[in-house]
Amino acid sequence: MHRRRILYLWALALALLPQEPDTANESAPVELPADAPLDLSTPELDPGKLTPTTPFAEKPAASDWAGKVGVDYSKPAIPAVTFQPEQLLAGAVPDQSNGVAWATITAPGLESPLGWDKTSIETRVDPAQEQSKLGTTLSRSVPIDDTVSLTLQNGVSIIRPLPNASGQVHGWATSQALRFNILPTDTSVSFGADISSSDDKWLRTLSAEQKLFGGPFSVTGSVSETGTGDVSKSLKAGFKQRKKISREERA
Repeated sequence: MHRRRILYLWALALALLPQEPDTANESAPVELPADAPLDLSTPELDPGKLTPTTPFAEKPAASDWAGKVGVDYSKPAIPAVTFQPEQLLAGAVPDQSNGVAWATITAPGLESPLGWDKTSIETRVDPAQEQSKLGTTLSRSVPIDDTVSLTLQNGVSIIRPLPNASGQVHGWATSQALRFNILPTDTSVSFGADISSSDDKWLRTLSAEQKLFGGPFSVTGSVSETGTGDVSKSLKAGFKQRKKISREERA
C-alpha cells in the first residue's frame, strides 16, 4: 500500500513538471527571397462552388428576357391638302411628320405541356391620334418536322386616350393567328382573325412574309376583310438592321 502511494505521487510530480517543446516535428519557417515581389492578388475561385441554389427550379434564365424600344417616324411625301403657297414664301410650312413611340418586352411563358412558351408585352404612344395602346401576346411554337414549324398566337390589347386628349374614347381588340414557318426559304404564311370594340364580327386575314438576303430585307403581302365586307390588299417591303456594340466601342 505504501509503495502504490509513492508511485502515484511520483507520476503526479512528473505531470506537473514543465515540458520542453518538441521542435523535431516542427517545420522550418518559410523564407521568401529578398528580391521576389509579394503577391497580394486574390486567388481565383471555382465558379461551380459559388453557384447559388434557388428554391424555384423552374425560374427562367435572365437570357430568356429581352426588351426593345423605338420610334416609328413617318413623314408624308407631299404636303397636306391645306397647304397654301403663301406659307412656303413666308417660311411657315407646317410640319406634317409624326411619330409613334413603342416598347416591347419578351419573356418566357408557362412551363407546361399545353402552355404558352413566349409572352410579349407591348405599349405604344401615338401623340397624333392622342391615344396609347397596351397589349400582350401569348405564343407557342411546335415543330412539325425539320423544315416546317407551327406557331399559335393569341393577343389582346386595350386602347386609352392620353391625359390631355380632347376625346375620351376607350377601346379593346383581340386577335388569333396560326402561322406556318418554312425554315429553308425563310417564308411564313399566317391565317388569322381580329375583332375590336368597333366591329360586330371577326375579320379574317391572310398574310405571307418572305425574307431576302438572310433577313435584313423582307416583303409582306396581306389580304384582310374589312368591317363593311370589302377586301383590303397591301404589299409592304421592309428593312431591319441590328448592330452589336462591343466593349471597345462602349469604352
